[in-house]
Amino acid sequence: MAKRLSSFPKNALIRWKNYDRTHVLVSDTATSSEHLIEGECTRYKVKDGFSINGGTTTELADYQVISTARKSLILVLLLEGKLNFGYDNLRFTLDATHSPQGVLVNLTKPVTFRRILHKNNTVTKLNIVTPVTWVAERSEKNSVIEAFTGQHMANCPIEINETILQLAYDITNGGTPEGLLEKLHIETLTQRLLLNVFEQVLRSLPNEGGLSEKGAKGNSQGDHALDHLVSYIEANLDRELSAKELIEFAAMSESNLQRKFKTTLGCSVQSYIRRRKLEVARLNLEIGAATITEAAYNAGYKHPSNFTNAFKKTFGYPPAEVNVQRGGKRN
Repeated sequence: MAKRLSSFPKNALIRWKNYDRTHVLVSDTATSSEHLIEGECTRYKVKDGFSINGGTTTELADYQVISTARKSLILVLLLEGKLNFGYDNLRFTLDATHSPQGVLVNLTKPVTFRRILHKNNTVTKLNIVTPVTWVAERSEKNSVIEAFTGQHMANCPIEINETILQLAYDITNGGTPEGLLEKLHIETLTQRLLLNVFEQVLRSLPNEGGLSEKGAKGNSQGDHALDHLVSYIEANLDRELSAKELIEFAAMSESNLQRKFKTTLGCSVQSYIRRRKLEVARLNLEIGAATITEAAYNAGYKHPSNFTNAFKKTFGYPPAEVNVQRGGKRN
């Protein structure tokens, strides 16, 4: 008998560990760590542009992975296997058993992302996350694309034709690029793929208005009780958030807030905020937007040494080893 999703463990404290091309998604708790996903991945980010995450991975446990998806345009192409994921109460179940499937989703604000893992499920997929501003700079005023990127949760199914399929496999099989030529190659492939996707979107969407949220809204109301609070936290990570402020925003007692947060996201409120601030600090270090001292201050640490210790405990390496050019850990 299949397990009920409500019985699956859940956690928002997750991180990727890299071993050359092999990547492992790890769930952290106060007492232990558990490997959730493992496989060979292509991961690459263009500064102020799109990011790529693709490859073949195997889900190692029945689990509900919870994280935050930022304001962005997200293309998900499932080439092999099954994929169950969602943003707040918008859910998608893709099945590539008979043919690859894809979807384009637009987020105009941070949301809670959930992915349901099933032990031994093997997935080959490609995710391309593009800043909405990157698309807006290239869109005509009053165009279909502008209307699409202006609506929160707007989404469109993508037919994976032979051209898109070949480009997706070329990207996922290429590995993380090294050097100028490899980076230009993967960026060119990605832009060609996006061109084909946007051509399809222009043909399939109405010329004006009519955009709506699609997808199955399958989560219970309890699972989404804290979605607005999570969005509020994400929008205010650059400052101190007191318990009183969060209690007032959520309109519930502190004990009830902590209980619901733990039940829904698998961690305490302060653990979530602390982890997210460290993730933002790591991103700023990767793109060269802050020094270690600045990143420590922005994350709420008065002493860089305390920041370094927390960073290393969370990610497995100190902030000094963040490689700005590659956007990842140095070898």
